[in-house]
Amino acid sequence: MAFWSKKEVSNDSYVPILGNPYATNLSHIMNENFKGEVEQNKITVPIELGEAHPFDFGVVEGIYKKMGFVNAVIEKFIDFVVGPGFFVKCDDEDAKEIIETFIKDNNFDIILRSWAREALMKGNGFLEIGGSKNDIPKGMKVLNANYMYVNRDKKGVVEGYNQYKGAFNTFDKNKTIPFKPYQVAHIPFNKVGDEAYGLGVIQPAMITINNLLQNQKDLHLLMTRKANAPLWAKLGGVFGGKVIKPKTSDVTAYAQEMINMGARTEWATDGFTELKVVDFGNIGDKFDSVLEYDVNMLFYAFQIPAVIMGAAKVPEGLAKVQMVAFERRVQSIQMEFEKVIETQIFDRVLTANGKKGVHVEFEWECPSSSEISEKLTKITELIKSSTTSNALRMLLEKQVLQLLNLSQDEYDEAVEEEKGETERKEKKDDDRYNQKMELQKIAQTQKPVTPINQTFEDVKDIKDAHVCDVCEGHNLGETYYDSINELHEWLGFSFKKFTTFIVQAIKDDKFEDLLARNRIEIKAGFLTKTQIEKLRKVLEEGFEKGYGINKIAKSIEKDVKVKDLYRMQNGKIKIGVSGMPILSRSKEHRWKGIARTEVTRLGNRGINESYKKDGIKKVQWVTPLDDRTCPECVALDGSIFGINEGPRPALHPLCRCRIIAVTELN
Repeated sequence: MAFWSKKEVSNDSYVPILGNPYATNLSHIMNENFKGEVEQNKITVPIELGEAHPFDFGVVEGIYKKMGFVNAVIEKFIDFVVGPGFFVKCDDEDAKEIIETFIKDNNFDIILRSWAREALMKGNGFLEIGGSKNDIPKGMKVLNANYMYVNRDKKGVVEGYNQYKGAFNTFDKNKTIPFKPYQVAHIPFNKVGDEAYGLGVIQPAMITINNLLQNQKDLHLLMTRKANAPLWAKLGGVFGGKVIKPKTSDVTAYAQEMINMGARTEWATDGFTELKVVDFGNIGDKFDSVLEYDVNMLFYAFQIPAVIMGAAKVPEGLAKVQMVAFERRVQSIQMEFEKVIETQIFDRVLTANGKKGVHVEFEWECPSSSEISEKLTKITELIKSSTTSNALRMLLEKQVLQLLNLSQDEYDEAVEEEKGETERKEKKDDDRYNQKMELQKIAQTQKPVTPINQTFEDVKDIKDAHVCDVCEGHNLGETYYDSINELHEWLGFSFKKFTTFIVQAIKDDKFEDLLARNRIEIKAGFLTKTQIEKLRKVLEEGFEKGYGINKIAKSIEKDVKVKDLYRMQNGKIKIGVSGMPILSRSKEHRWKGIARTEVTRLGNRGINESYKKDGIKKVQWVTPLDDRTCPECVALDGSIFGINEGPRPALHPLCRCRIIAVTELN
């Protein structure tokens, strides 16, 4: 983001501090308000070409092309500076669209990388912007900085640029191509003082680069010469007290023979000749410390952590500190690019499209997929937190929209639609409640069917989105339920005579509403086969030993270890407007619900089997009628079904109904 500061002067113009997008005649303002002059070293052969380059751009380009270490450093800088991507921001939607269209039509993301490479490598990136001053720019092209010269006045204001590819000793005026200031966007990176050109990344490290290259050259030269230990031949000597001294011609002839037959691996000599190997030691060790020093100096000169280049083994904490420092370095580079892009490119595009004075901000750091995932995880935790205010939740939702690149308008429409759906649901619930109360009054006036034995009531946990709206919308009287100690108190009758049938039902049941059928359902929070078997054991033990519902629930929490449950739709986890999976029930509540649900469901199933064994032909559906009963269950209250016919509780998750046996009326 570029920040602008302006100072009001008597002639109603603005003096630029970091540059001023509102100024229309920068040269006039500079000349009127500044007295200081810049140092210039102009080339005038025979025309005023511009200021001389501070160093040979071609040399650093050659080093970049031929020295892998330098090439890797420049590319790593580009990856960090340009790699994260960019986007534009502006309150004026039309202006924003103009710039986004310009960026897309001109493949600016590709051009930006090449332009940045020139700026970082040579200290100067020159980007030609096609078209005349008042027309919409027609294309962009990166110019080779080796041939570009900046032409400034004595106050430092750029008057133009010249491109010259000819020789200076035989200057050819026809090879000079002039550019107006608006035709070129120039990034002088790593500029010193009021100089016209930047130094880039490579030039400040040139001495160290030369030292390293020279040491590497010397090392390889010695290794070539001395890697294979040479032979030393000694001719003559003292034998039996007599000195045998060979002639000079004999020594010369033997040396020539060794040269001519250097590839031989087997030698035969007379008794007056002795061969020895000359050992120079480990030559490479003598260069290790020097080369290591030079490489370390390069890292300092380039201001890049060695750990990024895979050349250092440092503790994790130190590596993080180095990365933070490098990221700040990258941000400072990005700021230099932002200023040039906004003032020299975007302003011209906007002016040509009738948007003069409108400022569009160039923003870096589009996050990677891993960074988006990490941020979304943190945001989700904050949204789920009970301590998060509604105001903060709204801000977090906007952040989610930005991370997922979702439309604010579409989000607002979805919110309104959700609001309307909520209002419709509330009205529907009111209608259901009124209907329920009417059915309850009717049920109280009807003569009940004669029961043989009462059974069973209460709750079931949720499986997926198929949850009774009314029952799900209440806390299910947890304070009351948590105070129950004995299972028969929960069931509402003495269940012991049915224990054998209930336990057998537990053994036979497949728990289809809880069991995950695939990996997606496991991810959504459904139970694995292993968890189902653990649940089966908990329920069997609970009924056999008559545990309280609370104890069964806590055993499920401890042994089954259920997870958060997310809603499913069309075989996939349902994603909400925020872009996050919709939570159906948190794990903190699931184990209680599963206990109440499965005790109710399997208890009813076991009792039904007991009735069949006792010859009972029919059962009656009994619904607890209170302010938490859903219309579906109210409608079934009092219904009579054959012992092998009709539905059985639980009708839905958290259903609290039961069945009782009935006698045939004469």
